[in-house]
Amino acid sequence: MENKKAIEEIINQTKRIEENNFLNMEYTTSINMLLNSNDLAQPKDYELAKKFDKLNKRIEDINKLTSDLLNDLSSRHN
Repeated sequence: MENKKAIEEIINQTKRIEENNFLNMEYTTSINMLLNSNDLAQPKDYELAKKFDKLNKRIEDINKLTSDLLNDLSSRHN
C-alpha cells in the first residue's frame, strides 16, 4: 500500500484494537478470579470456568495476531 496517510490510519485503528484486547484480557482475568474459590483456586463452576478459559485463549490468539499485524504495518510504514 503506497498511501502513507491510509497506512497511518490503519496503524492508529489497529492500536485501538490492541488497547481493547488488553482490556478484554483484564476482564477475563477478573472473571476467572471471581469463578475460583479461595480453597486452592478451584473453580466454583467448572463448566463456566472452562468456557472462560477457552475465551481467554482465543483473546490471546487475537492479541498475538494484532501484535503481528502492527509489526508488519509499522515495518511497511517506515
